[in-house]
Amino acid sequence: MDQKWALFSLKGRLRRRDYWLYSLPLLFITIPVFWYTHPDNLSDNSVLNILSMLIMGFVFWASIALNVKRLHDRNKSALWVLLTFVPLIGPVFVIIELGMLDGTKGPNQYGLSPKFPSVLPSGAGDETVTIEM
Repeated sequence: MDQKWALFSLKGRLRRRDYWLYSLPLLFITIPVFWYTHPDNLSDNSVLNILSMLIMGFVFWASIALNVKRLHDRNKSALWVLLTFVPLIGPVFVIIELGMLDGTKGPNQYGLSPKFPSVLPSGAGDETVTIEM
């Protein structure tokens, strides 16, 4: 999987395993940087302050991109990502909907399944062909 695509693109689908493989390192980057950027901890070193803000911007965008692709894997619109910003509800939504529930089997409107690329959507192939002579 292309890391640039995973962390920056809003297109396509991302399976649950890959979501966690990218999200957990972002979390571990966020904790010390968030602590550093707290107003009580800011130093007079403006270069470090700017660097910290750039890192937080990168982590913010990468998290949005991962969440959107995970929502796509669940066959949901990217607008659902707005729910992640709601206090108390957002973290629960992320853990359950994005982190625990499996994606749509087979292709959906957002692309092929990253976990089951050869599975047809439910109902596909159920058609009966009749040839009249």
